[in-house]
Amino acid sequence: MRLPGLPGLDPYNFPQQEAWRYRRALRRAQNRIVASGQVILGPGVAAFEAAFAAWIDPALAPESAVGVANGTDALELALRAAGVGPGDAVALPSHTAYATLAAVLRLGGRPLFIDLASERPVLCPEALEQAIASHPGAVRAVIAVHLYGEACDLGRLSALCERQGIPLIEDCAQACGTRYAGQPVGRHGRFACFSFYPTKNLAACGDGGAVVARSPDDAEHLRRLRFYGWDASRQAVQFGVNSRLDELQAWLLAAKLNDLERRIAQRRQVAEWYRQELAELPALRLPGDGELWRHSYHLYVVQLPPALRDRALAACRAQGIPAGLHYPLACHQHAYAAERFGSRWSLPHTEALLPRILSLPLHPYLPRRQVRQVAHALRGVLVEGR
Repeated sequence: MRLPGLPGLDPYNFPQQEAWRYRRALRRAQNRIVASGQVILGPGVAAFEAAFAAWIDPALAPESAVGVANGTDALELALRAAGVGPGDAVALPSHTAYATLAAVLRLGGRPLFIDLASERPVLCPEALEQAIASHPGAVRAVIAVHLYGEACDLGRLSALCERQGIPLIEDCAQACGTRYAGQPVGRHGRFACFSFYPTKNLAACGDGGAVVARSPDDAEHLRRLRFYGWDASRQAVQFGVNSRLDELQAWLLAAKLNDLERRIAQRRQVAEWYRQELAELPALRLPGDGELWRHSYHLYVVQLPPALRDRALAACRAQGIPAGLHYPLACHQHAYAAERFGSRWSLPHTEALLPRILSLPLHPYLPRRQVRQVAHALRGVLVEGR
């Protein structure tokens, strides 16, 4: 399994013992598939679903996690299982991966973009409550995106949705391993959706995703949805699609799930090195844990004044440091969304945040010397004016 390198820096320096660990897991997966003769929705998928459900919440039934083809499908199927249909309004942040919006659009839903919390890249409960009040009876679901590995205010959001009778869907695509009130995110919504894209904290060797449902009825509905609407006798009893997790990904994910807490600890160690190296730089706001939640650092996104952000980005790239922007456009600013739903939304915190964000490289194997190299590049812009 070849892992990408960091342009201009040393490669990921994926330790050989770790490489062999995952190569062995991949070979075992291949051998199991050959032995069973089943490559789709077989014993590997069932085993991973049970393990993942138990990891989210030991009280959940093994069938509560439903493996699907990717994270976008996970969101779409959760929305369908929640009863969202064509023309229905779905409340979601505009600052998120476009996949969140794509899932709404694929079933014909209508986005209701909600502003972010002040200085944080997650949904603002007050803004959501105001939007629901301004559109009485119209909002059919809320998607709370735990962006970058930061957790939404799940206590307030879940209480609000429960009062209003609106299904809450947690988008955990970037937050596998984030904890809220000491427990993994994914416990508060009616549904929680995960992506196992190769860059995620829990990463497949290709595409993959899962939906976790609190209710056994919802879980069974999702199982039919992912497979043509078939019941156990392979009779179509409802609407369905084709969105199935394959055995190779499932066996590999099950093996990597055993290492997930260690990988999150490594990510948090790199984040701590960044804090030590960058804490004294002026005008730089660093990510970190909240009062009730603990960051999983899928991405390490700092904030700095807009006048300096582009200079810092250019300085990093000039030195071969793969800094980036997640995301340069909010969903409502994309041409297609703006044409269909308009570009004028009252999202002051969202639009103030966009020109301030800068993603710095972070992964479990990043050595401290490369963290220092990143800090040196930023120091040149923020302190020395280079």
